[in-house]
Amino acid sequence: MLTGEYKTLYDRLVRSIDKKRMFHDPLHTLAWGTDASFYRLIPKLVIKSKNEEEVSLIMRECNDLDIPVTYRAAGTSLSGQAISDSVLVVAGDHWKKHSILKDGAAIRLQPGITGGRANAILAPYGKKIGPDPASINAAMIGGIAANNASGMCCGTSENSYKTLDSIRVVLHDGTILDTSNEESKASFKKTHAKLLSDLEKLAKDVKANETLHNRIRDKFKMKNTTGYSLNALIDYTDPFDILAHIMIGSEGTLGFISELVYKTVVEHKHKASALMIFPDIEKACRAVSTLKSEPVAAVELMDRAALRSVENDEGVPTYLKGLSEGASAVLVETRAESNDVLYKQIDIIKKSIKEIPVEIPIEFTDVPAEFAMLWKIRKGLLPTVGGMRKTGTTVIIEDVCFPVPKLAEATLDLQDLFKKYGYSEAVIFGHALEGNLHFVFTQDFGTQEEIDRYAEFMDKLAVLVVERYDGALKAEHGTGRNMAPYVEMEWGTDAYKLMKQIKEIFDPRYLINPGVILNADKQAHLKDLKPLPPAHEKVDKCMECGFCEPSCVSHNLTLSPRQRIATYREISRLKASGEKPHELATLIKNFDYEAMQLCATDSLCALACPVKIDTGKLVKELRADEASPKAKKIAMWCADNMDKVQSYAKTGLNTVSFFHSILGSGLMGGIAGGMRAVSGNAIPRWNKAFPKGAPKIVPPTVDKSNPKKVVYFPSCINRSMGTSKDYDEKVALTKKTEELIKKAGYEIIYPEDLNNHCCGMAFLSKGFKEAGMKKSNALESALLKASENGKYPVLCDMSPCLYTMKENMEPKLKLYEPIEFITDYLADHLNFTPVDETVSVFAVCSAKKLGVDGKLVELAQKCAKTVVKPDTNCCGFAGDRGFTHPELNDHGLRDLKIQYPADVKHGYSTSRTCEIGLTMNSGVSYQSIIYLVDRVTTAKQ
Repeated sequence: MLTGEYKTLYDRLVRSIDKKRMFHDPLHTLAWGTDASFYRLIPKLVIKSKNEEEVSLIMRECNDLDIPVTYRAAGTSLSGQAISDSVLVVAGDHWKKHSILKDGAAIRLQPGITGGRANAILAPYGKKIGPDPASINAAMIGGIAANNASGMCCGTSENSYKTLDSIRVVLHDGTILDTSNEESKASFKKTHAKLLSDLEKLAKDVKANETLHNRIRDKFKMKNTTGYSLNALIDYTDPFDILAHIMIGSEGTLGFISELVYKTVVEHKHKASALMIFPDIEKACRAVSTLKSEPVAAVELMDRAALRSVENDEGVPTYLKGLSEGASAVLVETRAESNDVLYKQIDIIKKSIKEIPVEIPIEFTDVPAEFAMLWKIRKGLLPTVGGMRKTGTTVIIEDVCFPVPKLAEATLDLQDLFKKYGYSEAVIFGHALEGNLHFVFTQDFGTQEEIDRYAEFMDKLAVLVVERYDGALKAEHGTGRNMAPYVEMEWGTDAYKLMKQIKEIFDPRYLINPGVILNADKQAHLKDLKPLPPAHEKVDKCMECGFCEPSCVSHNLTLSPRQRIATYREISRLKASGEKPHELATLIKNFDYEAMQLCATDSLCALACPVKIDTGKLVKELRADEASPKAKKIAMWCADNMDKVQSYAKTGLNTVSFFHSILGSGLMGGIAGGMRAVSGNAIPRWNKAFPKGAPKIVPPTVDKSNPKKVVYFPSCINRSMGTSKDYDEKVALTKKTEELIKKAGYEIIYPEDLNNHCCGMAFLSKGFKEAGMKKSNALESALLKASENGKYPVLCDMSPCLYTMKENMEPKLKLYEPIEFITDYLADHLNFTPVDETVSVFAVCSAKKLGVDGKLVELAQKCAKTVVKPDTNCCGFAGDRGFTHPELNDHGLRDLKIQYPADVKHGYSTSRTCEIGLTMNSGVSYQSIIYLVDRVTTAKQ
């Protein structure tokens, strides 16, 4: 409950900001107060801001009431710079506008768009943004810029600071400045003349102080994100340029970045990589020094501990296990505009280091699958350490920079430091061209003894980096709370005083993200440590990094996977401790809808998760735990009477379809909506894409002399649901599938007792494990018999069902969903005549998990002149949730319609229920890809 000045703030803001986007309950403040760092602060008020006007209002009111405010985008930062115990303003879902400028030479971006999405937008122009952090698919532009994040390739020449063209910011008094707009700058000169003159004076003072000037220049020759971007004071003279570049790397402590324009960089089409194995770290670092002047795009160093941590991972080279004890690796990538240039660069690189001994002969590969496997080694280091850690411990990822000539010596000193403090699991890797090393280790913050160990280690690390090597304590992860106590130690008194002057120019009352970058508390990095109590074995390894969030359909509607886990952990902790019973009760009550009911359980989060955590499986387990005996009994009756359930479903669908034909869509929608409202949403939501019942399947006679046979298992959904009113042709999918298979010359075998079979997914997704596995096992037996123990392929006409079957059934069964079955079995026996149309395809989540999303596009391209693939993840229909909780489907497809060209009339997918939701939310008639293939093909003679 809000009190005091926070209640006053809320009352003022609610006049202009929708209260549905302002949260102060325990669940939402905990969920949004969680970021990727190992710190935790719980905000009193969370606001999902919508536009600059709202941010300006929030800033003004907080300033008036003396209330601190923090801004965050994705919350993937690692040093505690995106958390608050006051007001937290989220710039996410409403901040995704973008525009291409100068034919791709620049791009305008709002802070809520991910770096990966920005690169996808630029791909047709052969360009990308400069910054390339490992978190690029989850990290948003606001955080990438505010932290001056870099990555494996961009170094110091293509980071946000160097590629910034212009910026829009909201300052502490609510003023909005656009440095690309002359009118905005002219107005700002009138209202903020002192701020501009103060910046000019700082720049002049620095340039007049030779010692300080040289210190700043030398510090920024290497990667350095410790403190503010003081280089802006020596690189620029125009106060607007200084202001714009000081904002980069300011970690949200000087103002809110509402938009920026990046100058883009070339994305080379041709790439090759080599994993070079040297006998020791000294020789590996010699190679790095040499390669710095060669045509390389990335050079990643990995010590022996790092290589050992991944040597058992699937697909990595077997020779890793046999390397010498001191071996170190350098992973090199080179890029070019043509293959000829690429091969010349490879020769140059190999010749440059031919005198340095190696353990394995150096071989470059330009085969995408092969160099992707090499990079999997590098990218697998963090998840490997994170996945092996003891439950309750935290993964610490530190990020320092040394002068490249001293890199070998510094690496050995780091290894000695780990040994001294007992971090035996620590691994070292990094962007070696810049002398930027990352190291990962696990830390238990559960006892004071462990906290003291960490504190002493950090002090010694600071001495090593700063005093021995004059390096940077933060190279690209941002200062945050983690390194704030060491900023003055690294920079010296004069530079630190300069940073305080900058802070006071922009935020004189220290209300914007206080405690970050500048913090007088020398113990700040040891306070507000995040608890990671054991909660459930399926999620205990979660690092709360947030990589899962862009894949989650319910994110920004209710909770993301990270937020589900964070809140479930707190519920488990409160249950175990007996603390705060009233807060626990509120958390449990809200968790049901926010976390349980609105989880699609599509498991896409596991694809993005570094440690492969499947939050959907946790939710299924929790649903199973909560299922009442009565509910389980009903589920088992349904499982035992699938033929009756299917018959009831057909009758119901035909009845609804009859009234739809009489009443029309408008009146039918009104009546159905009213009935749903009166029932308290117990009645599923009707929509005009509702199908009628499917016709009965009559198994054909099988020609035993034909060796081309397939077992066809029509899903229970498609055995129940027929065509919808929007379909051009009125042949049900089961019949259309028969026609296509026969056209390709195959005989169809149906499993015995077809109408009683189900893959079990409908039961398993709701937590009815016993009923689900009973159906799965029965179907498996029937398919083994029908396929003669795996002799013939098995086709299921829905990807989600097929995925469930693959998870639960024996590998001897050759199981296929429509995309791969058509590609692998039917296509060679068909003539394709593409239609002169623009069609859309949508890969449902199971197709993505099966890895056939790319094949769906390829198959559609054989069938139509132009194929559009919208940028989405899960559609949110989630089996029957699109009927019972349609808000999830609406949210998942909220941006779908605007992505379609006007000439798209038909869309194709591989899941009947998903197609209903896609039709409703796109205005395009969606149906199975089987319809399109049948339409454009004839049998080969």
